[in-house]
Amino acid sequence: MKILHFSDIHYWKIQIGSDPYYPKRFLGLMNLVFSRKNHFPPPLADTVINAIRQEEADAVLFSGDLTTTSLESEFKKAADSFAPLYEKWGDQLIVIPGNHDRYTPSSVKAKFYEEYFPDAFAGMGSRVFSKPLNDHLCVIGFDASRPFMVRSNGTFTESLRKELDNEFSKIRKNYQNVILMGHFPYAYPANIPSKFHHKLIGQERLAELISEYNPIAYLHGHKHVRWCLKDPATKQTLCINAGPAGMSSSDPDKHAGWVVFDVNESGDVTKIIKVHLSSEGETIRETVDLSKL
Repeated sequence: MKILHFSDIHYWKIQIGSDPYYPKRFLGLMNLVFSRKNHFPPPLADTVINAIRQEEADAVLFSGDLTTTSLESEFKKAADSFAPLYEKWGDQLIVIPGNHDRYTPSSVKAKFYEEYFPDAFAGMGSRVFSKPLNDHLCVIGFDASRPFMVRSNGTFTESLRKELDNEFSKIRKNYQNVILMGHFPYAYPANIPSKFHHKLIGQERLAELISEYNPIAYLHGHKHVRWCLKDPATKQTLCINAGPAGMSSSDPDKHAGWVVFDVNESGDVTKIIKVHLSSEGETIRETVDLSKL
């Protein structure tokens, strides 16, 4: 089975919003005006969506951050842009929210994510969901994103751990092979630090749960750099960061792209390819050496 994983496309609009006095709204707007808008040019996101649509994959998984500041206009743009992907892959396109999609309390209360992505798991009223991808493989997704006044953290609470534990127990009765998908990493390459204001609070709980159930892969985004690694605490699980889908950078692992990987019936990941776009919009592919992970 061939799976395409992408993340962090960050559609944006310079707009005050209905909650201008919430600190994160102001800080996010200032960051967008003076920095982020230059790093996430809208035409690049559209190019990426068109390129992904040309890919041959059995399932497409998006691990969060459709928007930049959770404005309704940003969700509408994301929904319009994702429509061709839904047209091609239907319910085999799975989308979860990231912290930028849960940016302020008012945007969460307004349920913009649920309104514009009704086929996404959050419409089911739970922070955890599962969906079979074929007869041998199931994906479990969870939502650890919540608004913070200033920081960009997620929270893996004890109640979320219990929900996810119950879902794993239920799914393992029928599927031995599981892919887990969240927005935040719990493991980082040696040269990339885990910063307090940006990390998943309670990531140790997530690592413990992963070490218990050993999903074949943990897919995420959040950090805008593409990587594949195995953490010593969860040696049987590949951690795959799709990197940013909408960012412009001279570094291929930070430039707009995605990851494609193959899973056989035994649950082995047999091939991983990191993909990014060239300055001319062509797809450049780099095969990951699995023996080095």
